[in-house]
Amino acid sequence: FAFGDEVLHGILTRPADDATHPAVVLVAGSRGAPGDPEGVLTPWFIDHSHRLALEGFAVLRYDPPGVGESTGQRGLPSLEARRAETAAAVSYLRASPVIDAHRVGLLGVSQGGWVIAMVAAQYPDDVAFVISVAGSGQSVAEQQIYGIQAQSEAAGLEDDDVTKAVLFGRLLIDWQLTEPMFHDVNMADADTLGAGPWTSLMAIVYDTGETDPVEALGAGIQIMKSVQDEPWAEALHLRDLYIPQFESIPADITPEQLAAVQATISENLTLDPRAALTEVRAPVVAFFGEDDVTVDSQTSADRYREYLADAGNDDVTIVVLPGVGHDITTATPGYWDTLSDWLATRFIA
Repeated sequence: FAFGDEVLHGILTRPADDATHPAVVLVAGSRGAPGDPEGVLTPWFIDHSHRLALEGFAVLRYDPPGVGESTGQRGLPSLEARRAETAAAVSYLRASPVIDAHRVGLLGVSQGGWVIAMVAAQYPDDVAFVISVAGSGQSVAEQQIYGIQAQSEAAGLEDDDVTKAVLFGRLLIDWQLTEPMFHDVNMADADTLGAGPWTSLMAIVYDTGETDPVEALGAGIQIMKSVQDEPWAEALHLRDLYIPQFESIPADITPEQLAAVQATISENLTLDPRAALTEVRAPVVAFFGEDDVTVDSQTSADRYREYLADAGNDDVTIVVLPGVGHDITTATPGYWDTLSDWLATRFIA
């Protein structure tokens, strides 16, 4: 199907008959999450496609730009770009003669939860239902800080080491923002901890403009590499996330181009799902893992309830699965049966 100037390749899994059916677009999480956007071969997506088809739904899963057979450039898209991509998938299904255009919904996992809320808010007449799995009700920045602290505490780190991890994580976020949001608390924590690698990073993050930003990028990468093997840095995912992300920026990038990259990342980090969820009026079911150390499930569940109530949405189902983390699959107790019943009572004649 068409997405701007690109053509995205997908697989539409359908029930084994010639009738028109309700449909679901599967929307991936971020790299390394369930539903990792590796496209049509993602096991999480294949499993959901087959199960939903047996329930009477057509299911579209697809390769994102630059993956598999899809054209375009692979990279770290903004959430706005992902919204537009998902909206294009919805339009494709609604125009298909084998799909009931009035019963097309979205299922988003992890980061996909933000994306599907944005689409449902912008296209209320096109999206019939919303299914969020391990999505967050917080901003991206809030979620990242929660994850660093929760994972560090779960690993049994001492209080000072948890503080180091959270401080370093907040510094990395502020470095990517056009307007830092954690300056004061970072200064306070750094004062408590004393000198350390965070001191050097703070000098870069809160630089007054005297240092060339491209040179600062290289210096920051070296600081990250110097601490990547420290036990307290494990939850920062420096080796597998931050360092590759920063090193992917071309060495010959200009300060103006770097500023444009920062603006895109800043927009992602500060996105607050309140703006979208308070406009979603389609039926919503949201699943959270009680023991999730990536998403603050209790805060997120509470905010989903609050924001959707503000939208005047009276068909909202919030499910917090006990003893479950971020990886919610069809084998997770309480997940598939609840989702199957929820869909059947609303969208299967």
